[in-house]
This record gives sequence, structure tokens and C-alpha cells, in this order.
Amino acid sequence: MKRAMILLGNGYEEIEALTVVDYLRRAEIPIDMVSITGSLETVGDHQIQIQADRLFEEIDPSEYDAVITPGGGPGSKMLAGHEGVLSVLKSFYEDGKIVASICASPIALNASGVAQHIKGTCYPGFESEVRFQSFSEQLVERDGNVITSRGPATAVYFALTIIEALAGKEPAEKVRKGILLPLVESSQKG
Repeated sequence: MKRAMILLGNGYEEIEALTVVDYLRRAEIPIDMVSITGSLETVGDHQIQIQADRLFEEIDPSEYDAVITPGGGPGSKMLAGHEGVLSVLKSFYEDGKIVASICASPIALNASGVAQHIKGTCYPGFESEVRFQSFSEQLVERDGNVITSRGPATAVYFALTIIEALAGKEPAEKVRKGILLPLVESSQKG
């Protein structure tokens, strides 16, 4: 079974981080919350405290098939300034493993040299800080093994795209139905 990690630096966007963790676990995809702060205790951008599963210094990146970065201004800057994170993003991209970044966190894709090779998207206003090969206005953009998304309201679609990339359409559709997304989408058409 494929395994994912989500990297948490203090100041991450809680909705983006926890939506991904929750939905991947619903799809029975193992995912570790990995702190890059040196402490298992992390604090999101809105002061919600979350205890990570593991410390970055203690993981073996080769045990994972996907690396995920949530947004949030301070957390994204912490990711982009962490040499270990940048190395993992670059090596996962080069090895064809899933790299998924949402909101402001594509600034770490930029710092790692990945953004320049892909079509991607990010939180509005961060386009000038991320030099994508080409920019997309889509809610979620998948270019090869890299998935990017816009922000908190797109976290559901971001997570479902990651599930599909790791486990296929069936598990993604099962989660989609379980969270009542078809009901929400159909109610907006009427």
C-alpha cells in the first residue's frame, strides 16, 4: 500500500492539512503528519494545536510514496526555508513520486526548483512568488506527478486528487460519496 506524509511547519493552514489527513485515512491510505519544527507539538495559522506523528529528522523519505505541503503563510515560509524539505520535494519529483502542494506552499516548490518544470496553481496573489512553467486557474492542477491547488475551499478536491493518484478512482469516489460531495455539488446547480 502506498504511504504519504504531510509536512507541518508552525503556521500551516489547518483546513488544508487536516482535510488531507482525514480523507486519506478514510481511503485507508497511511499518512503521517511530520513536524519540521523539531517538536511533535505544532501550531496552525489559527492557533489550533496538533500533535504530529513523527519528526522530520526521524523519518526515512524512501518509505513514502507522496509528500504533501499545506499552505498558510508562516508555515509555507518555514517549508520553503527548510533544506531537508526542499531536498525531499526535489527528489520525490525526480523519482516520479507524488508531490502535492496547496495554497501558499508552492513557494517551497519554487525554492526546490520543481515549480519551474510544471504547470501549477496556488493561492491568488502568490503567482509572482512561484515561477511555474505555466500558471493554471484551475482549482486543482495535476501535471504528471505534481498536484497543486488554490486554497482552503479547494482542500476537498485537492485531497480527492491525491487519493486518486495514490489509490485510483474507486477509493476517491468512495470518499467523495461518503463526505456527501455529490449532494453539495448537485444543490449548487439548482
